[in-house]
Amino acid sequence: MRESQHKRLTRSGSDRMVAGVFGGIGKYFKIQPNILRILYVLLTIFTGFVPGIIIYLILMIIMPADPQNPDLLSFIKSFSESQGKSQQSQQRSRRTLTDVEEKDIKRNGRS
Repeated sequence: MRESQHKRLTRSGSDRMVAGVFGGIGKYFKIQPNILRILYVLLTIFTGFVPGIIIYLILMIIMPADPQNPDLLSFIKSFSESQGKSQQSQQRSRRTLTDVEEKDIKRNGRS
């Protein structure tokens, strides 16, 4: 009984073909994800491709990623945030020169 309270439907980070939707559904219902994938492809072909693709995209957006295995999107987001922080720290440590005078230097008799 306690196990079902902590059980959440999430996208799988380890068993994935595209976004881990069917890996997560298979893990939640304890069904082979490949069987779900085959049935979904057949259903998508027989009903037309557009509804199947739209349903998959909606599931991909609605289902949260597995917190133990983060997906590629969250990895890219954390990477871009760390890059922004490093660029900000570089800008802070940069020195600016003020009150600089220019002088012409003669080299070999040329100016």
